Amino acid sequence: MIAKSIKGKSTEEIKAALAKSIVDGYSPTLAFVFITSMDDAAAIQNILDKEGIAIFGASTSGKFTEQGMETDDIVVLLLDIPPACFRIVLKDYDTKSPHESARQVGEAGIQAFKNPAFIISSNDIRIPGEEVISGLIDAAGKHVTIIGGVSGETVNFTGVVFTNDSSSNCGLLALIINQDIIEVTGLAVSGWKPVGTEKEITKVEGSWVYTIDHEPAMNVIQKFLGNEITLNKPTEGLVPLDTTYPLQIQRASGTPVMKPVLLWNTADQSVMTGGQVKEGEKFRFSLPPDFDVIDKVVESTAIVKEKNMPDTDALIVFSCVGRLVSLGPMISTEIEGLAATWNKPMIGFFSLGEFGKVDDSPCEFHGTTVSWVALKEK
Repeated sequence: MIAKSIKGKSTEEIKAALAKSIVDGYSPTLAFVFITSMDDAAAIQNILDKEGIAIFGASTSGKFTEQGMETDDIVVLLLDIPPACFRIVLKDYDTKSPHESARQVGEAGIQAFKNPAFIISSNDIRIPGEEVISGLIDAAGKHVTIIGGVSGETVNFTGVVFTNDSSSNCGLLALIINQDIIEVTGLAVSGWKPVGTEKEITKVEGSWVYTIDHEPAMNVIQKFLGNEITLNKPTEGLVPLDTTYPLQIQRASGTPVMKPVLLWNTADQSVMTGGQVKEGEKFRFSLPPDFDVIDKVVESTAIVKEKNMPDTDALIVFSCVGRLVSLGPMISTEIEGLAATWNKPMIGFFSLGEFGKVDDSPCEFHGTTVSWVALKEK
């Protein structure tokens, strides 16, 4: 399988770059397309559709390739993966629940292939990522490979996912891959260092944590982190919180799942986390990020390269937008490090939540995390 990344500041530039990439007889069958403005989507769909190229598309305010970060550019990763080895499915949440929509996607996967993997993008942050995962798992099995990210921009937290002939602003897009032909390897890695003793979540409803160790949640957080956790001066109502200090939800394997605290409700001292948590779960706080956070993420790809996957054909990365905020200019070092591991074409975007496995455990929904996936034709 051959992969090529192209980019352009307009659809005309993408058309020209595509023409240049296929002049030598290269015949791509699949394209990952990440764009900022959906005004470009119809033209991109038309350009790729004419060449018989299937589209996995998402809107996002931040994207990157192996050449670095792009703001306004349209970025595309072309693959000549055998068409019989993949399917693209887009399911709206309008008529079915997120769980049921995801279950139908999972069923489509196991009907198509004995050993499917799912690269996904959801695009409505009101939809719990855990529901999407549970639906896929119900159909395809507990240990099915699921990797992806929530698309959308960071002003109104809205996004669109699309393929050749359809799009959705509230749905699930999935690329289903036959793992008997295409090796699919990936991990979700944060790199944040834990600090302090374990604390227990003692009252929660969905993503809202009301008490920690039977005390009002925000009181406990402020005791440890102080007032710097708030992005604004304390006011009444919902106050944004600094995602630099995610909660590290402990797991039996020893590898935690990251859940950033996003909002503080001053009325009852509750906090909203990026993803659902459960009563009885224990967590530790995180130290502010440093270069070790980046090293941990890059190291995860280096370890996989050394042990399991010495070469790959392409790399797709879903990096939490919270990392962009927390790491600032250092995020470029992380992107460069990921690209350098295999030195093959790469594409990615800054996501509003990530899907992936932290180890051999089942897939979970994360925040402030990098979920990466490498593809290699066997």
